[in-house]
Amino acid sequence: MMSCKPSLFLRSLRRLMGREDGNATIEFAILFPAFMLVFMSIFEIGMLMTRYMMFDRALDVAVREVRISSNRAFTQDQVKQLLCSQTVILRNHCLDDLTLEMVRVDEDDQNWDFPTGATPCRNHADNVIPATAFDTGEANDVMFLRACMSIVPFFPTAALGEYLTRDSHGRLNMIAMSAFSVEPE
Repeated sequence: MMSCKPSLFLRSLRRLMGREDGNATIEFAILFPAFMLVFMSIFEIGMLMTRYMMFDRALDVAVREVRISSNRAFTQDQVKQLLCSQTVILRNHCLDDLTLEMVRVDEDDQNWDFPTGATPCRNHADNVIPATAFDTGEANDVMFLRACMSIVPFFPTAALGEYLTRDSHGRLNMIAMSAFSVEPE
């Protein structure tokens, strides 16, 4: 006759399943990746906001210099150098990663015709620097300046990248704009 006692294997299995000494490890293994993803996203957003604020401020300072300067013949490279000299954490490849477009805004019966379409940004994957218009304008002209800075994110694989403008190489495009009136001499 067979006995109703569970086998040694089943008893060992029940004892093993009833142990709780691995619970902290399992919780850590489940929660740590989610916590790190949130941490990396917060850090990336903070750094992007810092970079963007510095970029936007640098553009404002450069535009002010162009606007009030007695030199009316600024070149695109001079404005780029003015802008890049004002940034702190974007200086490494600022001149190479920066694209500027400055155009005169047409005024027709109080209707301002600002440039439309995509902002020209550098695509590092194709090593293409887009041709942009750059007109310094004359006295009392309203000028519109768009700047695009291509930057490398700190954490390129974070989930944040789906919501930002990127080139085909994975670099992020920061775009800043400003308008000003050329001061009369």
